[in-house]
Amino acid sequence: MNHDGIKMAMALLCLMLAGCAVNQAREVRTYRDILDKNTTASTGVYESENALRLQDAFRLANANNEQLAIAGENYLQALINKNRAFSNFLPIIAFTPTYMRQEKTSIAADNPLIAKFVPENANDMQVQGGLTLSPFQDIPAVWSASAEARRQQALLIDKQAVVLLDVAQTYYQVMHAERQAQVLKHSVQLQDHSLRDMQVRFKAGTVSPLGVAQTEAQLAGTRTLQIQADNDVRNGRAVLAMLMGVSAVEGPLTGGFAAPEIHPDATFLMKLAEAHRPDLRAAHEQITAAANRLEAAWGRYFPSVSLNLTRYLSRETFPGDSDWTSLIQVHIPIFTAGLVYADVRTAYSQLRQAHLVESWVQKEILKDIQTTLENFTDAQKRLHERDIQVAAGKEALHYAESACESGVGTNLDRITAQDVLLKAELGRTDEQFNIDIAYLRLLRFTGMMTPDLKTSLKG
Repeated sequence: MNHDGIKMAMALLCLMLAGCAVNQAREVRTYRDILDKNTTASTGVYESENALRLQDAFRLANANNEQLAIAGENYLQALINKNRAFSNFLPIIAFTPTYMRQEKTSIAADNPLIAKFVPENANDMQVQGGLTLSPFQDIPAVWSASAEARRQQALLIDKQAVVLLDVAQTYYQVMHAERQAQVLKHSVQLQDHSLRDMQVRFKAGTVSPLGVAQTEAQLAGTRTLQIQADNDVRNGRAVLAMLMGVSAVEGPLTGGFAAPEIHPDATFLMKLAEAHRPDLRAAHEQITAAANRLEAAWGRYFPSVSLNLTRYLSRETFPGDSDWTSLIQVHIPIFTAGLVYADVRTAYSQLRQAHLVESWVQKEILKDIQTTLENFTDAQKRLHERDIQVAAGKEALHYAESACESGVGTNLDRITAQDVLLKAELGRTDEQFNIDIAYLRLLRFTGMMTPDLKTSLKG
C-alpha cells in the first residue's frame, strides 16, 4: 500500500470516529427549549419544608416530571426520523479495505503469467459510494416524517398542559383536605365538649341514655372523618411530590393564584381551542402524515435507480491498473407478491383513522369546554351564596360571644357558633378552589395553559 493511500485511509478513519460523537446535552435542549418557552427555567431544586406557591409547583413539575421528558424524547426521535428520511437523497460512502488469501493453484505454478494475476495474498484499499433514488416514494416519506415531527411537538406541548393541570388539581385537593382537617378538628373539640356536657346532664337525670349514645356516636363519626382527611393530606402531598419530581412536599401550600373575573361563552372558547389546542394541531398533522404515507406507498409501484461507485486507493487484485468501477441499476417492480398492495391498503386505513381521531378530538374539546364552563359559572353563583352564609355565621358568632360575656349564653353556644362559621368558611374556600380549578381547566381545554399562568381567557 502506498503512502498516499495510508494517509487517505487514516483521514477517513478520523472522519468516521468524529461522526460518532453525540452531544446529549444539546439533544435534550431540543425539547427543553420548547418546555421552558413560557416560564422561568427552574433548577429543579426544592427544599421540602419550604412554602410552595402553585406557580412554583408548576415550574418544578415542568423541570422534573418524567412524563414530559418521555414526550420530549418522542419529539426528538421524530426529528431524527425526519433526518433519516431525508438521508435517502444522500450518498452512502464507506472505506472498505479487503484482504484476500487463496491457495496457489497448480495452473499458476506451471504458468508464471497466470501466477501474476492470481496472487496468493492481496490487499485492496477502496472507498465505495452508493446512492439509490426512488423519488415517488422518498419525497412523500420526507413530507410524512416532517408532519410526524410537528405532531410530536404538539403532543409534547399538550402533555405539558395535562401535567400542569394534574399538578393544579392535586395542589388544590391537598389544600381542601387540610382546611377540612382543621374544621373537623374543631368539630371534634366541640362534640367532645358536648359529650361531656351530656354525660353531666345524664348523671343529673335530665337527659336519656339515648341522647348520650347518639352524641358519642356522632363524635366517633367526626373523628373518622378527621382521620380520613389527614390521610388525604398525606396521600395528596405524596402525589404532588411525584408530579413535581421531588422527594417530598412538607411545607405550607400558599396558593398564589386566583382566577380573574371573566364571562366567556362557549363560542369564544372554541375559537381559542381551534387556534391554540395542541392535540387538535397534532390531529391535523396526523392526517398530513398519513396522506403522505399513502403517497409513499403508491410510490413503491414506480421504478428506482441505484448508482454504486468504487475508488481504489491501492489495489493488488486483478486488474491492478484499474482505479475505479461503477454500476448503475434500474429496479422496475413487476410482481411484488401483494406486498405493495398491502402497504397501500394499510396507508388508506391509517388515513381514515387519522380523520376519525381529528373528529373525536374536536367533539371532546367541545364537550370539555361546555361542561367546564357550566361548572365555572355555577361555582361563581355558589360563591355568592357562600359569602352570605359566611356573613351570617360571623354575625351569629358575634351574638354568641356577646351573650356569653353577659352571662346569658354558654361557652358551648359560642363554640357551636364558631363551628358553624368555620364550616361556612370552608364551603366558601371550596367554591373558590372550584372556580380556580375550573378556570385552569378552561386554560387547558383551550390550549392556553402555560407554566407561568400569564395567559388570559378574557374576550
